[in-house]
Amino acid sequence: MRFGFIFPLSELHWWLGAGVLAVGLIALGLHALESRRRRRLDAFVESQLALRLLPGYRAAVRRPLFWLTLCGFIALGLTFAQPHWGASWQEVRQLSHDVVVCLDTSESMRAANPLPTRLERAKQKINSLLDELPVDRFGLVAFSGASALQCPLTHDHGYFKMVLDATDTNAVSRKGTDIAAALHECANLFKEETEANGYVDKDSRAILLISDGEQVSGDAVAEAEKVSEYARIYVIGVGDPRGTEVLIPDWMGRYVRVMDGNKPHLSKLDEQTLQRIANAGNGGYILSSPDNSDINEIFAEIQSLAARKTSSDVRLQLVNRYQWPLAVAIACFGGEGLWIGLMPLLRSLRLRRAGEAGGAEGPGNA
Repeated sequence: MRFGFIFPLSELHWWLGAGVLAVGLIALGLHALESRRRRRLDAFVESQLALRLLPGYRAAVRRPLFWLTLCGFIALGLTFAQPHWGASWQEVRQLSHDVVVCLDTSESMRAANPLPTRLERAKQKINSLLDELPVDRFGLVAFSGASALQCPLTHDHGYFKMVLDATDTNAVSRKGTDIAAALHECANLFKEETEANGYVDKDSRAILLISDGEQVSGDAVAEAEKVSEYARIYVIGVGDPRGTEVLIPDWMGRYVRVMDGNKPHLSKLDEQTLQRIANAGNGGYILSSPDNSDINEIFAEIQSLAARKTSSDVRLQLVNRYQWPLAVAIACFGGEGLWIGLMPLLRSLRLRRAGEAGGAEGPGNA
């Protein structure tokens, strides 16, 4: 018969060891509490005299409390482990979110801060997020002076990654940076999805904007407020607020500085603008980090969104039998309380029997 738990069977020995350790600690704790009670009683009366001075007293009557409590905790541990056995046909639903990535492909994304370039670091972050959300649909919008849908919403992450790898600063021919145009492109994409599905599902949708925030044209904040009707906007800022020189190739393939008059142009991360966009889009902003802490935060935000059913199937699944050990745990803990309530009655019964025995013995001796 097939058998399983909420954790993989390959980890059973680890969980079993942890369970034995926990049960041992609980048993030691219960024994310590009972020993403390006996010491307090011994301070009042010597245990050898307790039977004479306390009519009806029996120390053994408390032993079932120990075993009922210990068995209750064991059954409770099995309840959390959720044992599965016996197969039945069950509907398996696949839930996912829709995430559209707005990737800044303007010339400022060539800046080598962070290394290797802002654009390459942004691609690394996107790939990390894809690995964290394997069942979610992803789409890609590239933008500079204009925007272009590079990849529609798809569950095919392999295809999405292929399109992402091919996306560079030449993806959009118009130079500049127009974040508003990218957000408008996302709004059109979600609008088409809404018309196709016949309902608005903004609670399961997110836009991930990755940019240095150098906005040349358009009003991104105003556009973000409009797009918030379709999805939440989360923003990752890449770059250095202090500024970094940007090198672009000329017609001969040599990299030259972008000049601002007589001085090299410094491309600066505009966190203030990106934060305003995130706030207007009912999302959040985070600065790109060398590790994946930024992606972990974005992942947590997306996971908190409502998921929608994308597909369902009927499969033969093991049945979760957690109710059985839970019933045993309830019975044990309930039995413990019942036994505590019966202890005074048992003591009275012993006293009555002792009195009857004494009364019957008296006349006989006379």
